[in-house]
This record gives sequence, C-alpha cells and structure tokens, in this order.
Amino acid sequence: MRISSPLTNLRLRRRPQPGIQVIDELLDTLPQAALLIDAQENCLLAANTKLVEMTAIPRRDMIDLDLGQLFANFEKRLFCTDNEERERQFELQLKKRGGALLEVQAEQTCLDAQGRWSLVILEPLSLKDQRQAEFRRQGELWQALSALAAAPQEGELLDALQVSLEAGSQLTGASLLVVYQVDGQSYTLKRLAAKGASELLPEEIHPQDVVPLQTPNLWTPGKRSQSSLHRAARASNLSFLASVPLGKPEALVGLLAIAGDQMIPSVQILDLLNILGDTITSIFQNQAVRLSLQSDIQNHTTELTIASAVREMVQDGIVIISPDLSIQDLNPSAEAILGYATREVQGQLYQNLLVGTENLIPTYITTQPGITIHDVGDIKLYRRNGNSFLAHVRTIPIVVNNELANFMILIQDLSQEEEFRLRNQTLEQRAILGELNASFAHEVRNPINNLSTGLQVMAINLPPDNPNQELIARLQQDCERMEDLMKQVLAFAKPFEYKMEELDIEISIKRVLDRFRPHMARVNIQYRITVEPGTPRVEGDQRALEQVWTNLINNAIQAMGPDGGNLAVKVRPVKTIDNLPRVEISITDTGTGIPDEARDHIFEPFYTTKRNGTGLGLAITKRIVATHKGSIQVTSIPGGTVFQVQLPLANSSDLKRS
Repeated sequence: MRISSPLTNLRLRRRPQPGIQVIDELLDTLPQAALLIDAQENCLLAANTKLVEMTAIPRRDMIDLDLGQLFANFEKRLFCTDNEERERQFELQLKKRGGALLEVQAEQTCLDAQGRWSLVILEPLSLKDQRQAEFRRQGELWQALSALAAAPQEGELLDALQVSLEAGSQLTGASLLVVYQVDGQSYTLKRLAAKGASELLPEEIHPQDVVPLQTPNLWTPGKRSQSSLHRAARASNLSFLASVPLGKPEALVGLLAIAGDQMIPSVQILDLLNILGDTITSIFQNQAVRLSLQSDIQNHTTELTIASAVREMVQDGIVIISPDLSIQDLNPSAEAILGYATREVQGQLYQNLLVGTENLIPTYITTQPGITIHDVGDIKLYRRNGNSFLAHVRTIPIVVNNELANFMILIQDLSQEEEFRLRNQTLEQRAILGELNASFAHEVRNPINNLSTGLQVMAINLPPDNPNQELIARLQQDCERMEDLMKQVLAFAKPFEYKMEELDIEISIKRVLDRFRPHMARVNIQYRITVEPGTPRVEGDQRALEQVWTNLINNAIQAMGPDGGNLAVKVRPVKTIDNLPRVEISITDTGTGIPDEARDHIFEPFYTTKRNGTGLGLAITKRIVATHKGSIQVTSIPGGTVFQVQLPLANSSDLKRS
C-alpha cells in the first residue's frame, strides 16, 4: 500500500533572504553616508550610521521616508530607474534635523536588473573639495620630490640650485628661498642662488652670525633674533624664517634659508627643509666631484696630448709590446725605420719584427718589473727590404699598479751617424791624401821640367832625320801629359778663392760652347741651347762655373765619340723640394751612357773609365758646384746621359765675396 501526501502539505525549501538588520550592518561598513532607496517609489529603505550623524535624524524615522522630505531640491528624475545607466553623480541639498541644509554630492548605483533598488553614497561638497585639494597637494609634493631628485643631475651648479629651489618652493610652500655658500678665504656666507624677493635677506652673513645657524632653526615673530638673518626677517615683516646648514658640522659648505610673508609654517617645515638641504648639499658635493673630474680629465687629456705628440714627433722608434711578447703598436718613426705599418705586425711576436734580438726582453725584467731600463746597446737590426742597419736599443717595462702592463722598446737608428763617421773618416783620409798629392806634385813638377828641357836640347842638337827624334818626341809628349796631370792634382788639392758676382748663365754657357764649336763641327755633333724666358741670374764665380761647363761639355763630346750625336743644353728656373728657387742647367748627350757600376763613383777623385783620363774632372766639378751651394745629379741610360746642375739665385743687395 502506497501512502502519498497531498502537494499542498509539501513545504518548498527557499533560499534565506537578508533582513533589514543585515542591510543596516552592511551599510555601516561604508566610510561615507549611505542609504538604500526604492527609485520607483522614491522612498528610503535603509540608512547607515554616517547618514544619521550627518542629519541628526534617527534611523527609525528614516525608514520609508519620502526622498522629497530628505532632500530639499529633490526631483524624481534625479534618481535613475533605467538599468542601462547603472551609475550617476549629481548634487543635492540634504535636510538636517532643525531645517539646516547641507550641500552634498550623491553617487547612485543600481543594484537590480530592473533598476528599482539603488545604493546612494553622500559626501559633503566641502569635504570633497578638501579631499581634492589634498590630492592636488600630494601630487604637487610628488612632483616637487621628483624635481628635487633630478636637480643634482643638472650640469651647471647654478642651474641645479635653481631647479632645487623651485622644487623646494612647492615642497615647503615658502615664497622666498636663498642658498648661501661659504667663502673659503673669509669664511663669510655669500648669497649664491635665490628664488623670490632675495633682497629681503642679507647678501652676506658674517662668521660671528654663523654659530647659531649651525643647526636647523625656525624663527617666527616674537622669538629672539639670534643672527643678522633673523633681524632681516623681522625687519621685512616675514611670517617665518627657517634655515638649515649645508654639509657636515665640521665641514660647513653653506646655508639654506626659506621664508614666507603670509603663510604659517607647518609642523613638518624643518623635516621638509632637511630634505631640501640634503639635496642641495648633494649638489655642492656633485659639483666638487665634477670639477675634480674635469680637472683630472683635463690633466689626463693634456698628458695624452703630450704623450701623443712625443710619440708622433720623436725621432726614435717606439715599439709597444704586451706582456705576452706580442706587438701592440708602432710609432711613425718605428714604421719609417723598420719599413712596416702597425696593422701589418700587430699581434705578432716581436721576434718576427726585430729579427735576431731574443735578448731584448730578458726573463728577469718580466719577473722583476721594478727595474726601469734594460740597455741592450748597439746591435744590428733588419729593415723590411732585408738591409741591415746599426741601432741602439733600450727596453723599458711599463708598470701600472705594481703590475707589468707593457714593454716599450726604443730604437735609435745609428745608420746615419755610422754613415757620417765613415764619410768623415774618408774625408780625413782624402785630406791627408790631398796634402800628399800637393806635395808630390810640387816635387815632381821640377824633375818633369828638367826632363822636358833636356829633351828639347837633345832634339835641337840632333839632326832632324835622326832616328832618336821620334823617341824624343814621345818622351816630350809624356812629360807634357805628366805636367798636365800635376796641374790638375794641384787644382784639386789647392783651395781656390772665388769671386762671387751676378752671372747670366746663358752668356756663360754660350761662351764655353763657342770655344767648343770648331771641335764639335769636326766630330759631327749638333748642339742646341734653350733658355726659358724670365730665368733669373745666379750668384757665382765666372771662371769657376765656366770650368764646370767645360768639364761637362767635354765629357759629353767624348761620350758621343767620333760618330757624333746631339748635345742639348737647357736653362730654366725651378724650385727644390724645400720650395727654394733655383736655376737648373741640364746638359744632355746621346752617347753610350754611364755603366751602372760606375755611376756611383764618377764624382770620386781619380776614378775614371777613360783610357787617358785622370779622374779629377768631375770631382773638381762637384766641388765647385758644392762651393756655390748648389747640387749636381746625373741620370744615364744606354743611349744618353743628363747632368743637372742647380744653382741658387743672385741676391743683388748682398753679394757675397770670398
């Protein structure tokens, strides 16, 4: 048997709904005055304690209260009943018990889908304005602190101070801010930067007034004036003056003072002033560090500039080697001496560059870097082309922080000094030989004259058809040749006195060519002389220079031989590599040329390739040109030779006589 209960006897289990007490408790958790309303009926359903305190109306009297009785300017349209607009803000006039009105801002939030139930938050407009003002003040404080934090990053001291004072004005509200700096000589505090009417405070604070200002200080009217700063504030009718020292007590660098003419200082004024003072102290410290760094950088830059100039201009070669004995750098002199560019040898072992110099960096230098210089001495090094040269080498370890950083090898090229030494030795030997030749020539000329005279007497006394006449003639020719040789030896050995004057080279050379004209016609030599217009005169001895032209033209004629050829003489103005003006005389022939092995010796005394030559003609020529402060060069190829003589210009106002 099934027993069933009628549906009417079943109890449906429903979810419990919050009561009015629960709603009141929820509303009381809100920090603002709040009420729950029926927007369609325009009545109040619940209110919290904050609303009771604001209106002084008991909570029980508010239940089911018409909203028009609670708000003086109530209009039904103010409260939204449309679900699409769930939040609204508007201003109302709240009625307080006793009839007083309170301006409030209402913020409505719909709670249900139909928009009937709404939560309304009320806030007095005065409290809102105060809150907004506080919010703006907080924003200004954060902005001031941000600017204050960035002030030390300013490059210039005055710019950084001005930024910090602007931020300090926002931070403290003071209208007048002054920064004083200690004068290192007089210990007087002098005004350095200011914002506002700085003339209200003294420009200087004397040392005797600094003592009471060495701690944070707040002065207001009615307090005793302890310094000239306080007396100036009192005289200017300022409402307050606060100051804080800058720097440490034992190392005061300045003073910060702020003041106002209307505001009352807050209780945190000294705390804020300390923050501002710490920032300005940091600015002074940063400035000192910056100036010190700038000085160090300037000194370092100067040292680097000097070192770079020395490195670039010093004549000694400098090779920088790392502790692992690889090449790091070469200065220009080292590149010129050795023939290598830095990029070609950088990173290679130094032995690859300085061949055969294993003892340049002894082991004891790497283990005892305190030793300053290792003098290797004079050794033989090799250039890139394989030529050896004599050099004086020194090794210097470079120590940084008691650690070996690099080696510097100094190379002094002695090849030129060695060349000068050998040349001087040769000149000394030639000078001795010249004296011997001169003595020898004097001694030989007399016997030659006697022999020549005796041969002439014998030729006169013998019949013309005597067979010995031919032998006597040959002996006389030999005597004449020896006499001519002795004359040239004496001419080369004996110093010649030159008479320097202005000369026209064209006239001088034409005079010599005229003497050679018959001879050149006989040997079928065609000649041409070319003189560029405007060629200036030279300074020289006419007889000596004509001997130069005679020797060079005679050599050219002999080089072309019996078959003849062409002889060209060209005179033109030129400039040397030192940009000095010169007159160049080029004598060109179409002869066989000078062999390569003889070209470097043709100006040496007694060196000749001719069968009957003495080897003194070109030596005398070079000496004459050198005495005239000129130069002579030769260029020769098979089929032609060019001698180029350059002479200095004449100075009409100061002709030299010697």
